[in-house]
Amino acid sequence: MSSHRVSPETATAQVAELFDRNPALVGVIVHGERELLGVVSRTRLLERLSQPFALELYLKRAIRQMHDVIDSEPDVMAAVADIQEAAHAALSRPTARAYEPIVIQTDEGDLRLLDVHTLLLAQSQLLELANHTIRQAKESAEAASVAKSQFLANMSHEIRTPLTAILGFAENLLEPAMTDHERRTAVKTILRNGEHLLEIINGILDLSKIEAGRLEVELLPVSPIQLAADVVSIMRVRADAKNLPLHLKFDGPVPEEILSDPTRLRQILLNLVGNAIKFTETGRVELAVALVECAAGRPQVRFQITDTGIGMTPGECEKLFQPFTQADGSTTRKFGGTGLGLAISRPLARMLGGDVSLASMPGLGSIFTVVVDPGPLESVRMLENATEALTGEPEFAIADLSSVRLAGRILLAEDSPDNQVLILSFLRKLGADVEIAANGLQAVQRTMTARSTDSPFDLILMDMQMPELDGYEATRRLRAQACTTPIIALTANAMGGDQQRCLDAGCSDYATKPIDRRRLVAQILEQLARTDRRIHDQPPQVTGPSAGEIEDEAAAQRDDAQLSTAFRPTGLADDDPLNREIALSRAGGDPEILHDIAVLILEHIPKWMAAMRDSQASGDGRTLRRLAHTLKSSTDNVGARRGYRAAERLELLAEE
Repeated sequence: MSSHRVSPETATAQVAELFDRNPALVGVIVHGERELLGVVSRTRLLERLSQPFALELYLKRAIRQMHDVIDSEPDVMAAVADIQEAAHAALSRPTARAYEPIVIQTDEGDLRLLDVHTLLLAQSQLLELANHTIRQAKESAEAASVAKSQFLANMSHEIRTPLTAILGFAENLLEPAMTDHERRTAVKTILRNGEHLLEIINGILDLSKIEAGRLEVELLPVSPIQLAADVVSIMRVRADAKNLPLHLKFDGPVPEEILSDPTRLRQILLNLVGNAIKFTETGRVELAVALVECAAGRPQVRFQITDTGIGMTPGECEKLFQPFTQADGSTTRKFGGTGLGLAISRPLARMLGGDVSLASMPGLGSIFTVVVDPGPLESVRMLENATEALTGEPEFAIADLSSVRLAGRILLAEDSPDNQVLILSFLRKLGADVEIAANGLQAVQRTMTARSTDSPFDLILMDMQMPELDGYEATRRLRAQACTTPIIALTANAMGGDQQRCLDAGCSDYATKPIDRRRLVAQILEQLARTDRRIHDQPPQVTGPSAGEIEDEAAAQRDDAQLSTAFRPTGLADDDPLNREIALSRAGGDPEILHDIAVLILEHIPKWMAAMRDSQASGDGRTLRRLAHTLKSSTDNVGARRGYRAAERLELLAEE
């Protein structure tokens, strides 16, 4: 019997670690100051954490959240009860709780957990009566427990590695004696590890969707020639850093266009080309594209990635496509990575009507072969010289925004005043003609008016959480009125089915907040290119409203003194009111834009707070969630980490 007790406020992550360290531990007792609140068993915890997105939802929260979801009253028995009585009581419970541990209470009030499996094994007669059912349940529970425990252990290691660097260098930023060079190095390290951590999380989410059968592919016309060139261009930076030649070649006639999912196909190729570069120190890496015939006689497009890297044995190749698995234990230590890329790539390729295969020899290199179904090719032109079809550098691979110019009219549908200033400012600097709509209803009205006056917008940036009419419904209404203008969704929600929900509503693409400027501009360029618009060398005259037309100058002057004090030049801890480094990064390093944004936030927060109180009092969870979402985005724009976390929690509570 075990006697582990935890308080309701103990973090779920701590309980999970406790189970990892104690394989024999069947559960923990959740005990308040004066009373027994319940039991969280190993099986229930792992079962809940195995569900999609449960790790992000529960691991950092108190165990009482998990206990409330499990919602089962503990079974308490006196220590003097005999084994037969206890076994009978255990088997009389509902099936879902039949094997949950029992709380045994002594006369002195001490509490212990008794494993029901142990109890049943001691009752040979009861075991014979229910042998078949118990054996199946036991084997299933043990297999699930081992698999989930291993998954948790591997994921914990992969997440903790970049997180350790982030926390360590963030702590270093608090040192007043740091030089500017050391501070910049620390910030770059934090950003690099933060991006790596995001890649891991995205990989885990993709893998969970694949295993749950919830990941879908969208078949669209795509140029395999241009897509391959884009991948090579994106990965060339990594190859150049290692002085590795990275080649692209086309073998024989290649179809000008195929029917596939460009996002998922690009993801597969980026994973494989990135792997090839990572494991190759000398020699070369090559991506070759060809149209081949499969065993069934159907045509397939083949992408072959060849490297002269470390290579692998047949045994290592067999386990390479398993999640969190690499060639050997030293691979992760030397080269890094989670091993998720290949585990995701193979099922994605199969969803695209193909597969991923591997041929490799130790010390000689590897050849990864990706084949996908191109769809019907009867009316597709075959290009003998595929390189002639390339449009030059891929438009979405942007290294420096200073050389980019945007041509066209853009409608920014965004209700947050500070986000209006932030996005409008940098788009205007790139030459875009931008107009603002403060809600979804205005976005629909202005789009249709512009179209009726022969001055249509070339692109719409649509925030998905807005008053009057949210971005989802606004997009649906525009599409229902035959509006074909590209729409890029903007949202701070990067979890769950948010991306698919935006696409299902009719959006052309999806961008998350905080805004990554280079990525957003790349997405804008890609959408404009699809409507036969190109980058211009000189920016056109801007006729849209300026940032000054949005801001309140009087409020800016009134709050100058307050802002100059708040944005002090030293590094701030995460619990300090404002973090200057984060705030400046959100404003693209422009103190004037940061000042404008902060003034607007100071002006609007009292209104938002009052509206949130009214929504809470009236039980209007939908409005409360939208306001919290707006506040979350605004506080993030000025590096207000405590405010951001509070708004994020309020948004989650409002949704629940």
